[in-house]
Amino acid sequence: MRSPTIAIHFVRKCLQNLQHRPDLQRKLLSQNNISPSLLEKPNARIPAISYANLCRDTMQAMGDELMGFGSQAQKLGCWTTMTELAANAPTLGEALKRLTRFYRLIPWGLYTKLDVQNDVASISLSSSEASSEFDTYLFESFLFYIHRTANWLIGRQIPLYRVDFGFSQPDHAAEYWNLFLCKNIHYQQARAQIHFSASLLDHPVNISAHALEKFLSHVNIAMITQSYTSKSWHYKVRSVLETRLNANPCFSDIASTLNLHPHTLRSYLRQEGFQYQDIKNRLRCDSAIFHLSHTGRSVEETAALVGFSEPSSFIRSFKNWTGAKPLEYKKRA
Repeated sequence: MRSPTIAIHFVRKCLQNLQHRPDLQRKLLSQNNISPSLLEKPNARIPAISYANLCRDTMQAMGDELMGFGSQAQKLGCWTTMTELAANAPTLGEALKRLTRFYRLIPWGLYTKLDVQNDVASISLSSSEASSEFDTYLFESFLFYIHRTANWLIGRQIPLYRVDFGFSQPDHAAEYWNLFLCKNIHYQQARAQIHFSASLLDHPVNISAHALEKFLSHVNIAMITQSYTSKSWHYKVRSVLETRLNANPCFSDIASTLNLHPHTLRSYLRQEGFQYQDIKNRLRCDSAIFHLSHTGRSVEETAALVGFSEPSSFIRSFKNWTGAKPLEYKKRA
């Protein structure tokens, strides 16, 4: 499946603690082919790969894996060391114990804990410094990385029952579906947590030396572009649609391919919180951004590839989706 896109909000957060170094900000954006003009457009998105590279480069430039969001800088290599410890655990439960124990040894401002109550396992983050207040980005990004690492350890998507945050619902809350694949998200809670089935803690971890080396070669890409086969109808519709996007298929065509009546498929999507047109628009947007940013396609070629017969219609739709013109995403020579 085509690499997803990331909301520009997260790009701004990535560079937030370099505001006193505008020269370095510009350099990081340039080397990752991200137009500075996009930072001013609230609906803009960039390819997930570009964001993953930007995170890596920002961490290296700052010498801090937390990019300035912790109470202290976190030395480069901490996540690698933790991953090596977790990857050699016999089960997911033991791996997550090692992960949370490791991060309790590092003075970064948050306390990590794995807890099991009844049949539900939870990993929580809470402030270990009563006088400190941390940016929402620290909580949302760290829980994201923990979840994606847990998925990688057992080679499958771990469905989350619930995600909790201690802050108010932010403007970018709609992005949390893309981060956690979970609609059950609560705010103003006592601590930040992810909840999942405790039965998965017994799942064996079997990571080869080659798999570990590949994962650690670029952790951000491994996490941000991670994708496992999903049973959701949203995923199935998107997968079918992607193979014929240039033909601009109607909903009944997709339903027929999935051997379902359109009414039945529409009902399934509604239960998951999706509508077909939203899925289609998002896929068109993601694919267009990919072609413009990474393949060097012209606006006209990109329009045809994502199912538009007229470039002018594509340009209008693209600006409606992102707030920017396609040329602002065009790969620079």
